Amino acid sequence: MNKITKQELEFYRREIAPMLPPKVLDFHTHIWSSKNWKDVPWKVGAKGAQYMVSVPEYPAKMLLADGQRTFPDREYHAVAFGYPVPVTVWEKDTAYMAAAARKHPNIYPLVLAGPDLGISRERYIRALDEGGFYGFKVFLNWFGDNYGDKRVEEMFGKTELELMNERRLVTMLHVPRSGRLADPVIQKGVQWLAKECPEASIVLAHGGRCYIPSEMKRAIHSIRNLPNVVMDVSMVMEPVCLQLALDVIGPQRVLYATDFPVANMRGRRVSVMDHWVDVVLPGYPKSAYRVAGEIHATYMSVEIALALRWAADLAGLKQKEVHGMFWDYGMRLLKRVKRK
Repeated sequence: MNKITKQELEFYRREIAPMLPPKVLDFHTHIWSSKNWKDVPWKVGAKGAQYMVSVPEYPAKMLLADGQRTFPDREYHAVAFGYPVPVTVWEKDTAYMAAAARKHPNIYPLVLAGPDLGISRERYIRALDEGGFYGFKVFLNWFGDNYGDKRVEEMFGKTELELMNERRLVTMLHVPRSGRLADPVIQKGVQWLAKECPEASIVLAHGGRCYIPSEMKRAIHSIRNLPNVVMDVSMVMEPVCLQLALDVIGPQRVLYATDFPVANMRGRRVSVMDHWVDVVLPGYPKSAYRVAGEIHATYMSVEIALALRWAADLAGLKQKEVHGMFWDYGMRLLKRVKRK
């Protein structure tokens, strides 16, 4: 099922390849193993775990294979982190990520971080220095769509904030609450974080989780004047969403990303009424907001790139700016990090 077809390759060469730089940086991916978890959440029925059912094993070699399949004629690089939810054992996940990055120099790892984990400053520093990490992936102390009333301010402790600022860390934030970045409470939290850590590079995962145009329209102006806040576009496939982002914050704050292994499905995330739905080919695990059917489809990772292409066309971007979203702008953030 994961072998690229002739038809898909022709589509890629016609629609995607002409806009790409020689190297592609995917700014949001995962590497994980259920051996580093206490349980497999969707198998034990954890609340909210059916929101996104995936595979229990996704090692670096699978990530790199998916990336190369998406961009068969380009050099693929990825920012990667583990499974940032309560089942994960921090020590095991951290060691797993560090080992993968040592073996594969085109993987740039982030370590899980947050006050709920109870990690000391010394342990963070040891992980950052010895594991070669470029920053933090903020820990999510819930599963899937079980967001409750969590605020951004609760997801960071004094230790995390100090290190983010001191080391200019890349900090990947998956914003909480059902309203996503369109929620005024979350907007204030992101503004607070940007001011608390002016030296950090704060990356809002999934475009602030704004997958449909109405959410992005309500959300994007809240970060307009926050130069240290950028968005990755993982799993955002509506060109209008991305055009709104480009028009308000500009291409230098928009980064191509996939969310592998999720984006290795064939299909597309679409907006239906006031929510998103993943329309996919048959054969993938049953999951909330996932509908299977016999459709004409390619990989979601390609659809994300296609959406970014159309948004760039609508926003009137230059080729250099398009190349930047796929490589230069993300690499700039990684190079800012103060590493040992």
